[in-house]
Amino acid sequence: MTPRIYRDLRGRTGGISAKDYINLASMVLIASKHDLEPKRLVDAFFEAFENKISSCGSLKISCRKVNEDSAMFLITKGEKVVWQFPVNLELIINSDFRDSIKRMQMPEKPKKIDVLGKNLKIDELLVGMKGINITAEIVDIPPARLVYTKWGTQVLVSNVKIADETGTIKLGLWNNQIETVHVGDKVEIKNCSVTKFADEPQLKIERKGTLSAIHELHSIIPILR
Repeated sequence: MTPRIYRDLRGRTGGISAKDYINLASMVLIASKHDLEPKRLVDAFFEAFENKISSCGSLKISCRKVNEDSAMFLITKGEKVVWQFPVNLELIINSDFRDSIKRMQMPEKPKKIDVLGKNLKIDELLVGMKGINITAEIVDIPPARLVYTKWGTQVLVSNVKIADETGTIKLGLWNNQIETVHVGDKVEIKNCSVTKFADEPQLKIERKGTLSAIHELHSIIPILR
């Protein structure tokens, strides 16, 4: 049975709310990460709404649940979940709203830099670097906070601050990782990447990365403590 809003909204136009803008911005971000045209991705959402499932490039879009004025969509790539979120049906049913995504600016992609396996200093780090190694000292460990992942699970997160003689940067630690370090520890981090969070560069330990403490009698960065 066709939801009432599908019948009511066809041909209707109007402004975009803040929540709708966030939906569109999320789609633009997903399209950018997977080298897709945003309008094509939004059209794939509409196709999934009508047929329960659609595809766009390497992504599969499934319409999981339809309410009176919104629908829950799941985006997967192979066996991996890319995103799951509810979307206002007006955004995908009304062609004028779907076209509005063309006016949204695509995010700039970080440059790919060949630093795989290299040992770097903090002042050499750039967003987009992957597979790097770094040695630094833990200078601050904020209280862990409980957050929800995009898969709906709960995890503990602490963005600890690390430093060397060239500067400081935050390092995202999860669950049991947080308990393995203390302020003053010198640590060696292997296979990490530099991402951006809240407009600041941040280190992320990759799936096969390691974090280990190096016990020494003195601090390597007394001036920064």
